[in-house]
Amino acid sequence: MKKLISYLFLFAFIFGAFIAYTIYSKVLSSVVDKETTIFIHQDDSYEDLLRNLKDESIVKDEKVFGLLATKMNLKNKIRPGKYVFQEGTNAMDLIRDLRNGKQTAIKLVINNINFKSDLAGKVAKQIDIDSLSFLNFLNDEKELKKLGFDKDNIMCQFIPNTYQVYWSTGQEAFIKKMIKEHSSFWNNARKTKAKALKLREEEVFILASIVEKEYKFADERNRIAGVYLNRIKINMPLQADPTCKFAWGDLSLKRVLNIHTQNPHPYNTYYINGLPPGPICLPETSTIDAVLNAEKHKYLYFCAHSNLDGRHEFNTNLSAHNASARKYQAALNKLKIYK
Repeated sequence: MKKLISYLFLFAFIFGAFIAYTIYSKVLSSVVDKETTIFIHQDDSYEDLLRNLKDESIVKDEKVFGLLATKMNLKNKIRPGKYVFQEGTNAMDLIRDLRNGKQTAIKLVINNINFKSDLAGKVAKQIDIDSLSFLNFLNDEKELKKLGFDKDNIMCQFIPNTYQVYWSTGQEAFIKKMIKEHSSFWNNARKTKAKALKLREEEVFILASIVEKEYKFADERNRIAGVYLNRIKINMPLQADPTCKFAWGDLSLKRVLNIHTQNPHPYNTYYINGLPPGPICLPETSTIDAVLNAEKHKYLYFCAHSNLDGRHEFNTNLSAHNASARKYQAALNKLKIYK
């Protein structure tokens, strides 16, 4: 009888050891066959996470994974974010990273933005915010006023660049980061140059947005900026074609016609005098610096060159400008470009 009990204990011990070894092996063996990205949203539950992991073929034994997740308290510590797991990651390390919120930073790119809807859509594709909610915020005068902005100048706060953030960055945190980055960009040197031009920071940004849409060759930016600054100094309307396109809502226009210049819109600089209330795009930082370092000259006019190479002819008087404009228009007519 004693021998039987001894054998039973031995069998139980061996069986227990086998089970423990099996579980231990599953815990420490690789569960990630290839680099895999997992997204956890703000309101995701453990069940949502588990479903996500199963869809990616990471969880093959739900019972073992569940025991380990319970032991490591993952179920009570679901942290939103973007997690990238490398090939060979085992279950214990994977759960530890998820539990500790060890997410992977991303590079948030802000560029090529014209309208608020462009900004909202582009940002929402890169971090976990709702594009419609963000767009509504950008147009909410009451909320913007709390931050010292309005629906027009809020766009001046977004400096085009590549920023390192976490995918789980929420809307409020994102706005705060952009305000901080804006303050960092407008250092003392740039503020001094803006003051010398008798322009506020947002006015430099707005003018840079117009210059951004005017140039094709970077070496013309400073000169174009100088033309507009000369006009501002003598209170002459800017009459910038890109503002007409923006006001019309059609940036693809090849020709700006009377119907566009006569459009009674606050961003149409043929209709208003001075700068529009906000930018018509988010200009590159190099274009902002081109305005701050604008070329000093006496030009008041510029027109696209009639050879249509993207360069411009600059003039000091209206008659010469009109002659350049007629040559340019004739070139467009020859190509049957009428709008």
